[in-house]
Amino acid sequence: MTEYNKNNPFPAKLLERTLLNQEGSSKQTYHLKLDLSGSQMHYEPGDAIGIFPENPPTIVDSILKALKKTGKEEVVDPRSQATFSLKHFLVTKSNLIRITLPMLKQFPALHELIEDKEARKEFIENHDLEDLLTQQPNPNVSLQELISYISPMLPRFYSIASSQQKTPNSVDLLVVTFQCQQGGKMRWGLGSRFLCDQAQVGETVIPTYHHPNATFKVPKDKNTPMIMIGPGTGVAPYRAFLQERLQQKASGKNWLFFGERMRAYDFYYEDFFTELEEAGFLKLDCAFSRDQEEKVYVQHLIKKQAADIWAWIQEGAYIYICGDARHMAKDVTATLHSIAAEKGKLSDTEAKDFIRKMRQEKRLLLDVY
Repeated sequence: MTEYNKNNPFPAKLLERTLLNQEGSSKQTYHLKLDLSGSQMHYEPGDAIGIFPENPPTIVDSILKALKKTGKEEVVDPRSQATFSLKHFLVTKSNLIRITLPMLKQFPALHELIEDKEARKEFIENHDLEDLLTQQPNPNVSLQELISYISPMLPRFYSIASSQQKTPNSVDLLVVTFQCQQGGKMRWGLGSRFLCDQAQVGETVIPTYHHPNATFKVPKDKNTPMIMIGPGTGVAPYRAFLQERLQQKASGKNWLFFGERMRAYDFYYEDFFTELEEAGFLKLDCAFSRDQEEKVYVQHLIKKQAADIWAWIQEGAYIYICGDARHMAKDVTATLHSIAAEKGKLSDTEAKDFIRKMRQEKRLLLDVY
């Protein structure tokens, strides 16, 4: 039986791709379903899927033109030592976003840049490999040497949004597209652009492998309460958690804090979550930051519910935080600290120790990025 992993990913294909935002939204967030039939892949809620995307054909063609190559030339992948056509290597094996220092050194016109660390950093931040190869004269090195200076394509990771108990031969993902103006041109998130725009449903091969998360899991005890905090696509694993608990007929209480920009446009999986709320299976609090003049985020709702949050913690609840690491996770953790201090009548040091103990006991779990 073939074992699929990072070095030998499974050739999955898209079964579904659905835009979840309503017309008028400032975002494009997609529900994706990947076909895993024949992979023997076993995953659990809380795990992730690793995807190797493809570079956009327009960028690859631009680089081939700059190099005056057809793309049919044979090259050896410097890492795997496998032989590919140049076009296949550029499409599937190359990081065309990052410019390496060894690559820069191949262009005599950029020698001053190489010596100036700050100028070099600024250049690399505002240019990609297409810019470099199309704007500079051909380097005086062989094609094989040139490609040895290209960084490898790295996988992109997406939280699993389904329980395999419910969908045994497929996996659901929640993916938001990303684009920004940088260095004078529009740049897109490579993985999201590949999955949400380039890949053809039922046709394009999507190299896929299972990326387990040993700790971010549904409690083994089906009676344990869960508090799930996940703005934006951070809600993905909680859809999987709740599907799993439904399949288990778990009796533990479930509480979800979800946040996005506007309720009318950006309430992902609204029907699923509201049906569970109406059935009494889920307590649901939503923060839609732009639905009122003063922005409201999940940490504000958590603070408002401080007494109930503390009561759930005393009952042994697990708390999960998924999403943005730089701001949201820090703000939510700080709010939990203040709740422990206020409702537990703890000193600042005692509250810090309490939160630290929850993390050590794996009752406060983070999956942030």
